[in-house]
Amino acid sequence: MRTLIAALCAALVLIIGTSPAQASPRMYQCLIDEAVRSPVPGAILQVDGPGGRFTDASGKFQRGGRDLRVSDGFRTASSTKTMTAAVVLKLVEQGKLGLDDLILKYLDPKLIARLPYGSEITVRQLLTHTSGVFDYVKDASWYDYVLAHPQKTWSPTELVTWAIEHGTPYGKPGEVYRYSDSGYVLAALVAQDAAGMPLHRLYRELLLEPLGMKHTYLEYWERPLGPMAHPYLGDLDTHGFNPTFDTFGGGGLVSTAGDLTTFIRGLFEGKVFKDPRTLKTMLTITPQSEKAGTPYGMGIETETVAGETIYGHGGFFGSFNYYSPKHRVSVTGTITQSVAVAFGPWKKLVHSTFTHAFGKPVTCPAT
Repeated sequence: MRTLIAALCAALVLIIGTSPAQASPRMYQCLIDEAVRSPVPGAILQVDGPGGRFTDASGKFQRGGRDLRVSDGFRTASSTKTMTAAVVLKLVEQGKLGLDDLILKYLDPKLIARLPYGSEITVRQLLTHTSGVFDYVKDASWYDYVLAHPQKTWSPTELVTWAIEHGTPYGKPGEVYRYSDSGYVLAALVAQDAAGMPLHRLYRELLLEPLGMKHTYLEYWERPLGPMAHPYLGDLDTHGFNPTFDTFGGGGLVSTAGDLTTFIRGLFEGKVFKDPRTLKTMLTITPQSEKAGTPYGMGIETETVAGETIYGHGGFFGSFNYYSPKHRVSVTGTITQSVAVAFGPWKKLVHSTFTHAFGKPVTCPAT
């Protein structure tokens, strides 16, 4: 009878929810295990907050291989954008560039001449996805080309050139919000020129070293700092791809759940910017993105989960890096499958984890 009562009590905890301070490790484990179902080979989850820390991995490092470990690195893909925006904003704090500077001040005049409205685009518009620059990733022929030429080394200029030659502007600068990796490639080029330093060194000197992110690096541009979990696109293992198709501003960092936690908590806890107003600027939702129904600041999304506001970013290869200022809870990690294939499991893991951390009801079929 006591065993039955204990089992019923445990089930009730999992179903009706808990307070943030009483968040159940068993529930977090259930959620991560539930995420690892076909087509997701593995998942890593870290939750930090006033109630303590949960961190674990489930599934495989690669299909048919060893178990995935919490210390394994993974491609952050577009979660990199938050760090790129932070680098640019730190350069603004240092007086090395201005958000309303025209990008023609920093970029090759020949590139500006070819870029539609190139002479009118500002740094701010690149970071807020309001520049109107066509996103090369949205061109199906680019996607097909990458899959057909996985060992091609892409230069940042080639990526922007593809956007120029294969698409048309979404509008004049400042008119509309349209998510654009091309814009973040341009932002990274601007940062390099303004600082007189290559992008990987900017990440390292302005963010990684000051915050103590010892397991994060810019893939291809720096040596690996540990094993990287195999990132899948459906059945395709992209681990061996030349990563330069997405390693310049809009993506490219390889990190761990622990390092992402260090960054996102550092960002919101005053360890990244000298002036608190800089973070406020970063988080300010643009009218254009609000109108589009995709609230976005500078390299950072705003979402509502279980009635609460969270900030952060996700990535194409399954990464997630989010924070709730109200509850001081961070949720970081990855699924090792592209969100183009497994968006549902990715979103459920992130949202259910926050919901439970907020002390609100969550169910998990795997229990």
